[in-house]
Amino acid sequence: MEEFNWELFESDHEEFESDYNERITRSAFENTYLILTGKTTMKRLLDEESMQAGDILQHVGAAVLFNPLSDDYSPRFPHLHNEVSRIELIDCMIEYYTESEEYEKCAELVKIKNKSYEQLQINSTRRKSTKG
Repeated sequence: MEEFNWELFESDHEEFESDYNERITRSAFENTYLILTGKTTMKRLLDEESMQAGDILQHVGAAVLFNPLSDDYSPRFPHLHNEVSRIELIDCMIEYYTESEEYEKCAELVKIKNKSYEQLQINSTRRKSTKG
């Protein structure tokens, strides 16, 4: 009887795990991009995933780059919980989409980032005027 080849098993497992991690990462970036650009909502993503047949892993496709269960989560502006962290998230996403050469998405994200900078400056000005 032939002995089980553990090396082959381990290499197949590592390849599967790597593919799975890449799919999760891609899904999280894509879903966050769709939410940031207003093309979908977290609720809609979860509803779509729930309609698919399958096991508990069916919700893997609804991965995002922020915590929708946070106490200060807002369905209207879920892009994180303050302007600074939103800008950091967008910078990370721009880097990801630059590496995959998806420049149209980068351009849209830059527009959103610029609006976030403007909002950050407005909020900063308001805080200064109320303190003074």
